[in-house]
Amino acid sequence: MSGSWRGHYTYERSNRSYGFEAVFLENNGAVDGNILDDGRLGEANVIGTFGYPKVEFTKSYYRNGFQPVKYQGVMSEDGNSITGTWYISNSQFGTRGTWVVKRYTDAKELDIKELESKDLDSKDLATKEQLVETQRGPRR
Repeated sequence: MSGSWRGHYTYERSNRSYGFEAVFLENNGAVDGNILDDGRLGEANVIGTFGYPKVEFTKSYYRNGFQPVKYQGVMSEDGNSITGTWYISNSQFGTRGTWVVKRYTDAKELDIKELESKDLDSKDLATKEQLVETQRGPRR
């Protein structure tokens, strides 16, 4: 499960999709990482579990005012995609939907220039740099 991923999530009552980039780190079934949503929601941390093929995690935004989002999913047989559902348990409206991510095995597949040019505030800067660094690999 460890690695860089790109995907989107969709709200149950809408056909509209929202993209995101993720870096997951898995160690003995424990998962943590970061997600950078396209658009206004920004950066979130991830904490959860993985036991092939099932993954579960909670996405918690760094910005105040956003409820944690629970994700459940199933990894493909080849390990290169995950599909599942998400929901906000504290939402009075029962907010939920679906999500899918695909693994990025080559930094060229992720548009690093686009990531570098994202208009993020200083709080988001460290994670943006971490995502870019993860895609590039260590500098020499």
